[in-house]
Amino acid sequence: MILVLAGTGEGKELAAGLAAAGFEVLASAATAFGGELLRAVPGIAVREGPLDAAALEELVLEKRVLGILDATHPFAVEISRMAGDVAARCGIPYLRWERGFAPLPSDPLVHCVSGWEEAVECLAGLGVEDVFLAVGMKPLEVFLRHPKLGRCRFTVRVLPVPESVEACRRLGLGIDRIIAMRGPGTRKLNEALLEESGAQALVIKDSGTEGGTLVKIEAALALRIHVVVVQRPLPGLSGEAATSLEDVIRWAEKVMQEKGGYL
Repeated sequence: MILVLAGTGEGKELAAGLAAAGFEVLASAATAFGGELLRAVPGIAVREGPLDAAALEELVLEKRVLGILDATHPFAVEISRMAGDVAARCGIPYLRWERGFAPLPSDPLVHCVSGWEEAVECLAGLGVEDVFLAVGMKPLEVFLRHPKLGRCRFTVRVLPVPESVEACRRLGLGIDRIIAMRGPGTRKLNEALLEESGAQALVIKDSGTEGGTLVKIEAALALRIHVVVVQRPLPGLSGEAATSLEDVIRWAEKVMQEKGGYL
């Protein structure tokens, strides 16, 4: 069995590709929303819920996992490190999916920063008051609670699940400032959301073309508003990486041969 840690759209596609090629696949999602998306894939087993190192190791042993394919989000560095460590302890191969980088346009309105605190400093320096955050749930508090951004009014875009909306409400956001929808969406959709919110700046993660980075930047530039792009962290992970389904299939075939599995 191949375990796919599926924290991205590519995770779902890779799990489907492996299953179509005849491999036994267990796909894991950290959220109920992710689990729901995975259950639409025929021929795979699905588990949902967060995993720490102990739980992941237990899952590997219980399900007799022969290899781990890490298709979590590029910003989920800690999870990738944990998965690599667990694979090493269990003596099984680990492969990480490497999402390509999007070529960012050269424009004075595009500001690349290395982290969340630098993004805050950039926004404070721009002097904007209406900010659209499309960065996921985890970093929201950094922006909403930061004293340098006390005058800012925020609109946030999060996944359409109750936990995300409730977390936004706990941070003091009004319902009219929460957009709960699955992304990334088209350029026209992103442009409409930015225009409707009155945003003077957009903050996004550099999640690659698959994550809608270019679509969001193009929408902001069409309206001539600032875009703060938080660059992808460099995890410093060692080991094998894949950039295509063909790479993944070849790796899975090798895993089966070396571990005595079968198709």
